Amino acid sequence: MSAALSEIMRPIAVPIVCLLFAALFGTASAAELDDKVAGRADLTYYDLVKLIVTDLPPADSKREPSAHEIAPYRHIGGKGAKTGPAGPVAVKYISPLEVHSGGARRLALLADLGDSDMAVTAFVLLGLFDLSGKPKLLDLVEVGSDRLTGFADDPVHALGSGSDLITIHSEHFDAGMDYVNTGVLVRNDRFELVASVSTFGYSTCIYTFTEMPRIDTRPGRPYKSILLAVRETLRVQDDHGNCDGAKEPRPFTRTPSATYRWNARRRTFVTTSMELENLEKLNMKLIMGSGIAPWER
Repeated sequence: MSAALSEIMRPIAVPIVCLLFAALFGTASAAELDDKVAGRADLTYYDLVKLIVTDLPPADSKREPSAHEIAPYRHIGGKGAKTGPAGPVAVKYISPLEVHSGGARRLALLADLGDSDMAVTAFVLLGLFDLSGKPKLLDLVEVGSDRLTGFADDPVHALGSGSDLITIHSEHFDAGMDYVNTGVLVRNDRFELVASVSTFGYSTCIYTFTEMPRIDTRPGRPYKSILLAVRETLRVQDDHGNCDGAKEPRPFTRTPSATYRWNARRRTFVTTSMELENLEKLNMKLIMGSGIAPWER
C-alpha cells in the first residue's frame, strides 16, 4: 500500500445484494412484534416471527433470551456464507415489505436476531410468507453479512412482468468501514441471488475517495435488464494545503458497471462484464494492505 493510503485512512467497503420480488406494492418500515399485520387484524408480527424462531417466547416476555430453534434456512450467498446465532436468539428489529410473487400477494419479513457465530456479522433472516389463509412460511434465507442489515431507503426498481428489484444493505461503521450488500429474486415463491459487488472508500488529510453503487434498469423482455454501476470519485480536500508530506493525486471520476440480462434457458440473470468483478478484487487487495492506489490503476 502506498504511503498516502496509510495516512488517516477511513475505509468504507460496500458489497451490494439486490433482491428481486414480483410486484411490490408496499414500502419497508420497522415494526414491533405485537403490531398487527396490515390487512390481518387476527395476526401480529410475533405470530410470523414464531414461524422462523419456533421456540420464541411471547412478545411481552421480559426474561433473558432463551430461544434457539430456527426453521430450516440457507444463506443467499451460498453454503460457505451460512452462519448461526451466537447464542439464544433476541429479536433486535423486524421490517416487513409487501410483495407479489407470481401474481400472488406475499409478505417479505426481515428479522435481525442478534449476533451470529461470526465475529463481524449479525444473524439476519429474510422470510417470505403467504398470508392468504393460515400464515405459511414459504422460504427463509440468511442475508446479513455485517453488523447492520435492512431494506434500502429506496429499495424498489420495476422490472416488468409483475416483478421489482429490491435492495438490502448490510453494513457497519467501525473506523470508517462501511459494508453494504445488494440482490435476490422471488420466483416460484423462493429467493434467488441476482448479483453482488464490493466497493471501497476512505479519506486522508489530502483527499477523499468514494465508490458509490447505483442500480438502474434498461429495456428488456420478459424482464428489464439490471444495470449495476459503481461511481468512483477522488476529490482533493479543501484544506489540503495544511497537510504535510504525501503527494497530491489527480482528481477523477469513473464508473465501472455490469448489465445483468435475463437468460431464458438458464432461468436467471447473467452478465458478460468483468468490470465489477475486477473492481472487487482490486478493492479487496487494497483493504488487505497490498493493493494499488485507485489513481494508479
